[in-house]
Amino acid sequence: MRLIWTLPMLLLTAAAAMAQPEPFGCHYFHGQRAPLAPMTDAQRDQIDETIARSEVHDILHYDIHLDVTDYGGQQIAGFTTIQFKALQADAGTITFDLLDLTVDSVIGPDGPMAHFYDGEFLEVTLDPPLAVNEELEVTVHYRGNPVRDTQWGGFYFANNYIYNLGIGISTIPPNFGKVWYPCFDSFVERAMYTYHIKSAGTFRLHGQGDFLGEVQLGGDTVIRSYHIPQPIPTHLSAIAVADYQTHEWTHAGLNGAIPVTLNAKPANMSGMISRFVDLDDAIDACEHWYGPYGFDRVGFVLTTDGALEIPTNVAYPQFMTTQTLSSNRRLLTHELGHHWWGNIVTPYVHNDMWLKEGPAEYSAHLIEEWQGGPPALQRTVKDNLLYILRQAHVNDDGFQALSPMPDPHIYGTHTYYKGAAVMHNLRGYLGDEAFREAMRDIQEQYAYTAMTADDFQTMLEEVTGEDLSAFFDAWVFAPGYAVFEVRNNLLSQVGDQWLAGLTIVQKLYGAEVLHEEVPVDLSFISATGQVYDTLVTLGGATTAVATLLPFEPAIVALNRYARLNQARLDHEVTLAPGQILDPILPHVEFRLYADTLVDTTFTRIEHLWVAPDEDGLGDDLLSISGTHYWTVDGLWPEGTVLRSRLYYYGGNANQLDHALVAGNEEGICVVHRPGPGHPWVIYHDQEIMAGNLFNGTGYIIVNGLRKGQYTFGKSSLVNVSSQEMPVPEYHPMEVFPVPASDRITVRGHLDAPATLVIDVVALDGRIMRRETAPAHGPFSLPVDLNGIPAGAHVLRVNTTDGIIVGNARFEVLR
Repeated sequence: MRLIWTLPMLLLTAAAAMAQPEPFGCHYFHGQRAPLAPMTDAQRDQIDETIARSEVHDILHYDIHLDVTDYGGQQIAGFTTIQFKALQADAGTITFDLLDLTVDSVIGPDGPMAHFYDGEFLEVTLDPPLAVNEELEVTVHYRGNPVRDTQWGGFYFANNYIYNLGIGISTIPPNFGKVWYPCFDSFVERAMYTYHIKSAGTFRLHGQGDFLGEVQLGGDTVIRSYHIPQPIPTHLSAIAVADYQTHEWTHAGLNGAIPVTLNAKPANMSGMISRFVDLDDAIDACEHWYGPYGFDRVGFVLTTDGALEIPTNVAYPQFMTTQTLSSNRRLLTHELGHHWWGNIVTPYVHNDMWLKEGPAEYSAHLIEEWQGGPPALQRTVKDNLLYILRQAHVNDDGFQALSPMPDPHIYGTHTYYKGAAVMHNLRGYLGDEAFREAMRDIQEQYAYTAMTADDFQTMLEEVTGEDLSAFFDAWVFAPGYAVFEVRNNLLSQVGDQWLAGLTIVQKLYGAEVLHEEVPVDLSFISATGQVYDTLVTLGGATTAVATLLPFEPAIVALNRYARLNQARLDHEVTLAPGQILDPILPHVEFRLYADTLVDTTFTRIEHLWVAPDEDGLGDDLLSISGTHYWTVDGLWPEGTVLRSRLYYYGGNANQLDHALVAGNEEGICVVHRPGPGHPWVIYHDQEIMAGNLFNGTGYIIVNGLRKGQYTFGKSSLVNVSSQEMPVPEYHPMEVFPVPASDRITVRGHLDAPATLVIDVVALDGRIMRRETAPAHGPFSLPVDLNGIPAGAHVLRVNTTDGIIVGNARFEVLR
């Protein structure tokens, strides 16, 4: 047995190892959002009261006349005419939400109307009360400085833009129509809108829906009018007023022609156009999965903040015109997806925010599949899964059920990213065709309605005929994740076939109950690479599965095609002699090195985010990880010699190895067993690179890699000095310019001499270019991009012994 303890030349810090989250799709903002406070009982009652108004009166139309010429004073003035009808008789008043503005008068058909306004609610007396289905128009004249949310949302006078975002991200409830016109401010109430906006100077309204015309008032003052005929909730009603130019084209959609408009200031227009090259594909992908687009045009307008799914005029942050194509593709597709999920069907209350954010974020997965096929979808699904397994419970104060989401976390990681993962799982449960038909049928049959999570389940069951109780109980109404593992595989030959008798167990990560009726892909691979796939239904603690195969299996794999998001990530790699191997395998936190390749070599790595079985611990082994482990399998020709490097992270309570490290790395090691049912033993040939024994981070080299299961353990076999060792400081890496055309420069700092391996890596994992260069101390190295195709790539910089210096995404423009 060889155990070597040493100090690495460079140490990857825990912070550098954590995957960095992509920006939120919707409500894209800079900085860290402060946690929201839970609602009081009185606030909850007020939401119920606001929604209940829609059972008494139905708002039909808002006609908004607004003067925004006082840019310097940030004042608005004007009036809104509200057309509504009575749904119940004898209601003596109607109450509108209106926040911190001055009400000058309320006028009805017969003149001034009695009213009371307390700065939050405007109560108008109806004298006489309306009969059922009787309609009335009231006009409210008001003025003032409209409210901005302290973090994001509300009414903006900023950087020569005037616009509003109908969500207040630090406000509960978040609906923010009330900051600029009187309304029923809930997700439930819908109405049509007409806008007449008076502006001056270079400011001009570029609004929602159809342009009705412009009235010149003299000088540089105009009134521009728009009308949107589709009924929308208050948070989706918006104006955008600036020195805009418009770029237009017509998209030949799957269901007919769709006009498209991009609105930006002249200095930003070319950047916006160049970043929206994927919009046509996004429209096609969404229409394919969700059905015909439900509005008269697709439109985006630049603002200082964003993004928000305003129909026909999505508010889109100006700074995105300097970001990568891939970041813009994701964001614009997320916002476009809202035109089905959020704009046509809407969550009933904010605690079901995932009902719009989850499908919208999943739309950003679907565009990747639309352009790159199943491999691109699987890669995107795994990227998302790795992030939520690591961060969702950290960011959102524990593992949360999607419904009802606690008030402080309605805009959290679970809502967006686990929401997307659950939509992918719904697709996995139903199958592609049934999922697509269900998504389209709900849009058609339940258009312009608000729904709860229970409603969504009922709708899905009605349009599919499937009982989805097990799915919703596991993935929507309960926290955490499940994963399945093959415990036993009994093989017997039956004529020229093989019978595989499997025992499959279920494990949980952050979950409270076992999942039931789970459809999981079961794949068998022969020693010659033949594949047999079948779909099995698993549930409970243990499931027995018997499958007849046309060959003797050498490998058994579950969920090989990422049909489901579970507490496992996997990666398969095929190596060939002479091939340049990128040792950093995506998603599984495993580095693989080929010391000897005699022929094509197939390797499958699984990383399971659950506790390994403890079927016995070998001599001198004190404990093993209770949080994660790896399974290594493959088709390895005789003579193959592989090596791996496993990093452990236990420096803080949010990291997987924290409990095992327990503040001291002495005794840390890699343990191994051939498979379930065998005892864990200290791996026979490993080099332990601990460095500082008290920072919780290091790595272990596993020589002569064997098939089986691996995890970290603590051993009494080797005593390691607890003397404080110097650890080199980690220095972040910088890449510029971004985007680039002919070359980029990578700048960084090494505390010790090393040879750098600089890779330009395509998003599908192919190494497009590899360069090496010596470096020590500050370095600045050019990287030639000639011959690299346009699009998004990753610059990956390691030392020759595999230590990460940094990774950075960049865009190549041609």
